[in-house]
Parts: sequence; structure tokens; C-alpha cells
Amino acid sequence: MFKVSAKIEYGLRAMILLGQNYNIGRLSLSEIANSEKISKEFLAQLMLDLRKANLVESYKGITGGYSLTRHPREITLREILEALEGPIQIIECIRGSNLCEKQNLCITKNVWEFVEIKILDLFNEITLQDLITGNIRKEANILL
Repeated sequence: MFKVSAKIEYGLRAMILLGQNYNIGRLSLSEIANSEKISKEFLAQLMLDLRKANLVESYKGITGGYSLTRHPREITLREILEALEGPIQIIECIRGSNLCEKQNLCITKNVWEFVEIKILDLFNEITLQDLITGNIRKEANILL
């Protein structure tokens, strides 16, 4: 079974909440955790990953909290996913250091390369703003 990780599920929900508050102000870790029903400890790790990827910035002090580094329309779904889980790779054998001994003869290699390219294209096309406004049709890979 293919399953989205908790890091992606909760990290994406936190990013959507920050995007909804983009021009309003910063949100504290507690506000995000309470709103999205995420433990503060887990959320702190997610925010650290997102901050390392320069998607969010954090502020200390009484008016501290988190905010996006860019407008939601400038942040792609791919950036968020890769900040949370690392590079998107659907199967290890098509690139990287774990190349298969059959790579030059593999019947399925072209299929996996094609599928990965399509997934990456789609994730590059979908922005955080699209997720916030719901401008994605559920029945197709088409943005409205």
C-alpha cells in the first residue's frame, strides 16, 4: 500500500495554515499545533525542516512565531514535500547510487522514469495557493 507519511500530512496542513495567514501575521507553534491537532514536539521538528528549506521563518519573543518566506503562489507542492521527506524518487533503481545490474536491459525502467517525471511535473505545477483555494479538481490532474 502506498501511504503518505505523517510528516507530509501534518507538514502540509501546517503550511496551508501559514498560507491562510500569510498577510495576517505570524502563528505560534502552539497556535498551529492546537489548530491542526499536532503534537508540539512533532510540529517543532517539521518546522525545523521547513525552515532549513527556507520555506518558513521563525521569530522569537512575545510577537514571535512562524510565517512563510514567500507568497503561497510562489511555493510549490514539490518544495514542501522535499523539505519534509527529501528528494522524490519513486523507485531506487532509476537514479542514484543503487543502480540495478539490469538497468540497460530493464523492461520497466522507462515506465518508472516516465511516471516519476510526470509526478514531479505535477508537484511543480501545484502551488500552496492552489491548496489553500482548492483549485485542484479531485477527479483529474488538472488545475482549475
